[in-house]
Amino acid sequence: EVRDGLVPETIWTYDEAEHTQAAKQHIKNLFPEYEEVFQTAKPEALIQRILQIATDESDLVLDSFAGTGTTGTTAQKMGRRWIMVELGEHCETHIVPRLKKVIDGTDEGGITETIDWKGGGGFRYFRLAPSLLEKDAWGNWVISRDFDAAKLSQAVCK
Repeated sequence: EVRDGLVPETIWTYDEAEHTQAAKQHIKNLFPEYEEVFQTAKPEALIQRILQIATDESDLVLDSFAGTGTTGTTAQKMGRRWIMVELGEHCETHIVPRLKKVIDGTDEGGITETIDWKGGGGFRYFRLAPSLLEKDAWGNWVISRDFDAAKLSQAVCK
């Protein structure tokens, strides 16, 4: 219902959407070997609420700043397809191992119990290629010396 041209506000309490302390504890439980965890890890229950509102099962979810992988792991548990992008080394130290635990059913945190997640599915992991362009001595963008004709044609075709 719209009143005075404003859409009503919605508040999700931590009872419904958890809180960042629960998300941090989930990450600590998954990776006890790491002392420092992300300060802004999102709770799976919060992401679940958002995905329930914004998507249907088998929809594609994009997280272009994957962080610890919460959006992808929650989407996996909810039967959504997903794409995550992350440039930090924590992709290999946190996201990939976390996804493996979700898929093999050993991730006991987040929404696992709520939705009776038992594991399943899979994922593919890709690395970005080196940059095709570099600046020359005069500051002009040119094709990198690392690319010969064959590599250049492959990059263009992809």
